[in-house]
Amino acid sequence: MKKIITLTGLVVCLLCGVSMAQNIDSMRSVNATNFFDHKEYDKALSIIDTLIDKYPGVEQCIMFKASILAAMGRDDAANKLINNYMKDEDNQSASFYIKRAHKKAVSTLYAHAIDDYDRAYEKLESDDSRLKELLMERSRARYAIRRYKSIYPDMQVLLAEDSTDYDALIMMVNILNWLNDTDEIMIYLNRCVRLYPNEALVYGNLSYRYQNMGNYEKAIELNNKAIELDGNSTYYYSNRGFEKYKLNDMTGAMEDINKAIEINPDNSFAYKNRALVYIAMKENDKACADLHIATDKGFDQQYGPDVAKLMRTNCN
Repeated sequence: MKKIITLTGLVVCLLCGVSMAQNIDSMRSVNATNFFDHKEYDKALSIIDTLIDKYPGVEQCIMFKASILAAMGRDDAANKLINNYMKDEDNQSASFYIKRAHKKAVSTLYAHAIDDYDRAYEKLESDDSRLKELLMERSRARYAIRRYKSIYPDMQVLLAEDSTDYDALIMMVNILNWLNDTDEIMIYLNRCVRLYPNEALVYGNLSYRYQNMGNYEKAIELNNKAIELDGNSTYYYSNRGFEKYKLNDMTGAMEDINKAIEINPDNSFAYKNRALVYIAMKENDKACADLHIATDKGFDQQYGPDVAKLMRTNCN
């Protein structure tokens, strides 16, 4: 599961760079970032507009405003802002579209980024050295908005060129997980284990496949290996906690899921998993509290309506 840079971390980085490198009012930058982090987008937008008025044309401010507009659901306005910022580019070459697509992806304007990656792809020759990076970046944008089937042919191209390509193998595994293609995914996972025996992500993905197959003992064994290689991943602890829950080890499940939340308090899936444990323990008040947190942290948008269904069944 290749990670995409988190928007909050990127925004903080961008504004810090602006305030330090260009002497922009650091207090306003901090305030704008804080409002953004707390989803008070109107206030963040108001502040960033004052910075843009004072420092027109500063890329970090433009990108932050685009990020705010995207978070508000105003994707077209954010896309137009970036397009206008880059309109002075005379040569709309593949490089131009790749650069503009990256800026849009950074601001989570994934659909618009894909359009630009597509334009760049049309301009590249088949032997262009940039082709691999373009296909990976386009796939990551597609992955972010669940266009899994459209990623498959791009990964086939990359793996036909280099069957050992780690990024392409992991992306292929990820999309086949979502497409629930057990037979083909095992081919790629076994190749991953053979080629990259010390990569925690490989064992984490393999564990998730066994979890989906209902083989929770094997899934735990593989997650143990993943945690041995990377003890700071919220996902391995959360998944192992769910597997222990399925085996009626509620104490072990709670320990693992609490560890997952300690590592990353924004892991919505961990709150959903902990709610399942509380439901099994007949502590519905605690379960409902966790389900509300999972909802607030965007579970339904990212994974589907499972939390909403649990709330209807267990919460008044």
